[in-house]
Amino acid sequence: MLASTILQSISALFVLLTIICFGVWLSRKRYFDLPSSRATVSKLVNTSIPCFLFYSVISKFSHDELLNLLTFAGVPFLTVAINYFISLLFIRLGWVRPHLKGTFIAAFSAATVLFVGVPLVSTMYGSDGIPYLLVYFFANCVFIWTVGLFNIQVDGVRKGTGVAPKIISLKGLRMLLSPPLLAFLLGLVVVLSSITVPNFIQVSTRYLGQLTTPLALIFVGITIHQIGVEKLRKMPREVWLVLLSCFVIRPLVMYLCTMSLDMDPLMRKCFILASALPVSSVIAVLSKGYGGDEEFASEAIGASTVGMIVVLPFLLIAVNLI
Repeated sequence: MLASTILQSISALFVLLTIICFGVWLSRKRYFDLPSSRATVSKLVNTSIPCFLFYSVISKFSHDELLNLLTFAGVPFLTVAINYFISLLFIRLGWVRPHLKGTFIAAFSAATVLFVGVPLVSTMYGSDGIPYLLVYFFANCVFIWTVGLFNIQVDGVRKGTGVAPKIISLKGLRMLLSPPLLAFLLGLVVVLSSITVPNFIQVSTRYLGQLTTPLALIFVGITIHQIGVEKLRKMPREVWLVLLSCFVIRPLVMYLCTMSLDMDPLMRKCFILASALPVSSVIAVLSKGYGGDEEFASEAIGASTVGMIVVLPFLLIAVNLI
């Protein structure tokens, strides 16, 4: 059992690294030197992901199975809340510089669930694991566009570049209802309402969704190459704390919160993998737009993305042994 688990993890790892390295190679060959070239890959992934999520929901769950899945929908919200309070503890201990507090809180708990999580879970467990990943994705989105955005805006207020924010804003709610989340929610409505989806829509969304995994991994490879290792040699303490969160605290909190629950083992594995993903790239965008520390956010995203390559072999083996 142990040997087969390790072999499965290593096999999945080689698949992931091969496609990521292909993205690195493309970037080294300067195929993506222009910002517009890199943006094209990003837009293709962003276009294919909603199709992928919609098809995953309608094709993998019956009405009763989906209701059972939703009974555990509160678990990711609980773990994200725990991570939030841990980030406040680090701030209270004086380990975070005052001007980074809000951006640090957002980066500490927000994960890049789609760009990295979808290809990772797809490679490990096939499309069966995607609906479980989406439950975590929903909690992650809610955190980013409420608590995360609020705290980044507070950083702007401290700098004197922003106005006093609200924890729930119209802007945040609009951004929360992104195409991927809407596709996920539409899939839930279709299954729970027992609506029959025309075959041509199912086939079309399946074909478009199949672009997601390879393109997302290529994009990760391009990102890693363009970040470079040199920039990460002198990281501030706060970035190390974010890395600790990504690869130790978040997955450990998820494991402790789910170990006593009578849930599908695959759901538990997908939840743990989702919690151990790199910092969401949205945090850098929000920091730039709302007065947070964009440089720190970019360092946290870059370090956690590169760090994932180092941690991934151990993470996959550990999760599959649970």
